[in-house]
Amino acid sequence: MTSPIAVDTNLCERDGACVAVCPSMVLAFNQDGFPEEVAGTYCILCGHCVAVCPTGALTHSGLPQGAFLPAADKLPAPELIDSFLLSRRSVREFKKKPIPRETLEALLDVARRAPTASNSQKVRWIAVDDAAKVHALAAETMNWIRTLDSNSPMLEQWEKGHDRVLRGAPVLIVACAPEDYSFAKQDCAIALTYLELAAEARGLGVCWAGFLTRAASVLASLRQALSVPMGYAVCGGLMLGEDTYKYRLVPPREPLRVQWL
Repeated sequence: MTSPIAVDTNLCERDGACVAVCPSMVLAFNQDGFPEEVAGTYCILCGHCVAVCPTGALTHSGLPQGAFLPAADKLPAPELIDSFLLSRRSVREFKKKPIPRETLEALLDVARRAPTASNSQKVRWIAVDDAAKVHALAAETMNWIRTLDSNSPMLEQWEKGHDRVLRGAPVLIVACAPEDYSFAKQDCAIALTYLELAAEARGLGVCWAGFLTRAASVLASLRQALSVPMGYAVCGGLMLGEDTYKYRLVPPREPLRVQWL
């Protein structure tokens, strides 16, 4: 059986980078010092070996060369990244303005590349960019809240036109994963965080849709309204749109709690 990994010995410098970074130990040196696939191992198609090769000597038939993107030559300074992360706020007041679908597709394209356990890539997305449909999903969630507490202040506020579920956002994005997948919540949380930060970088406001996520875990009608695939669970969601207000300060938080070992 032909190995999916090919090495151009004319280009390979035998530096061992591809062997070192392979998380599944698929590669080893042959007697000539070139990397080759180890029989009986399992490649998770992470692409590290191809991505790390400085000369482009290694290719993988399961990972088309044209699908690789160039890595950034220079990253923003740490103080800029720190300031960006610290300035992030959960936005709950959105402008009544639709978000272009190409913008949402760009955000999802970033989020789909977030790390997943063993490169499983099991996260699946549901995007709702119709404000009326987002409102209907908020209403379905409120019906669930009504069954839990008919005197909830959220119900009175809802009747007055104040949506505390999805905050009148024009967009809702939901992350799902197979119900029987052990790392479903972790993978979805990481992917949603990627999407959140990518949205912030584009000047969009985001807030985590906790009420809807909880309701979807028990409410079949909500999962049906979301068209959640059979066998999948809703693991998290984000409401998204242009924020109405801008923040000028970073609020304080509890002191760092860390135990050094």
